[in-house]
Amino acid sequence: MRLLSKYIWKEELNYFSEKSVENFKKDIQQLFDNKKGRFSSVNLTGEFISEFEFKMTPKWQLVNIKNFETEISYLKGKIFSDENKKTTITFTVRPNSIFLIFFFLFPILGFLALTTRNLSGDINETRITGLLLTFAAPAIMLLFGHFAKQGIKERFIKTFNLKPVE
Repeated sequence: MRLLSKYIWKEELNYFSEKSVENFKKDIQQLFDNKKGRFSSVNLTGEFISEFEFKMTPKWQLVNIKNFETEISYLKGKIFSDENKKTTITFTVRPNSIFLIFFFLFPILGFLALTTRNLSGDINETRITGLLLTFAAPAIMLLFGHFAKQGIKERFIKTFNLKPVE
């Protein structure tokens, strides 16, 4: 399960900013409010869900996902001042859940295709489809989820000039 938590599911990160908590909050709010100006070309949008917690998603994306989660990736963060008076931002990034669902669903369908056709004696027609569903499709879902998660994480870090907590 370690492979899934690191590459396709949720990743928790700790970063800090040189700005004060209030100034960092103002910058994030400006990103959420501003349609033009400094943050106009940044592919991030979102809202504050409490005084120091926020959530973000990509503003635009190439894929339109229609299920219970409509964005390709999600970022949820919290801003606070640590014991050294540094502005610390802890956040989690994760891709859409559909990548994880399909990561598990495709191999099941592949095994079913291989075994049910094998029982009826018609394995030659479904061998390629079963193998693709079992191995290639989950690898593609893993890659899509990884790149969706990495994209929002790197945009957030770069936009706000964050540095990792050591």
